[in-house]
Amino acid sequence: MPKHLIESKIIINAPIQSVWKVLSNFDNYHQWNPFTPKIDIQNTIGSTVGLHVRLNPKSAKTILQKETLLAWEEGQRLEWGIQNSWFVQTIRIQRLTAIDAQTTEYYTSDAFKGPLTGLILLLYRQKIQIGFDDVCMGLKKETEGLQGKA
Repeated sequence: MPKHLIESKIIINAPIQSVWKVLSNFDNYHQWNPFTPKIDIQNTIGSTVGLHVRLNPKSAKTILQKETLLAWEEGQRLEWGIQNSWFVQTIRIQRLTAIDAQTTEYYTSDAFKGPLTGLILLLYRQKIQIGFDDVCMGLKKETEGLQGKA
């Protein structure tokens, strides 16, 4: 794994359309996403994305992280990040890949660069990694649970 990349992935036993439906339903993130239980987003490239991030899964407290929507490929990929900062730039990717008609891989990563990257990763790498792993498990459970109800 590259030094300035945090990533996680999981196989979900559901069609890609079902996973996308959960992933892109931002109003319901609180039901399954313990790391980012709320997102303020519009499907407009260049718009601000408000991420309400919970760095401590045992706490209800979130911090508001404002980023920019960089890509929205319907049914496949979302990207946002910090682009206009001198001290750190990031690109967060969430990507879905159909393995077959009933199986999807979910991949997420955050790439960091800039002069304060080392300090940010020293302080937050483990918390972000736990958060990404929790997002994977939450998305899997939510999507597969909805499949079981269909």
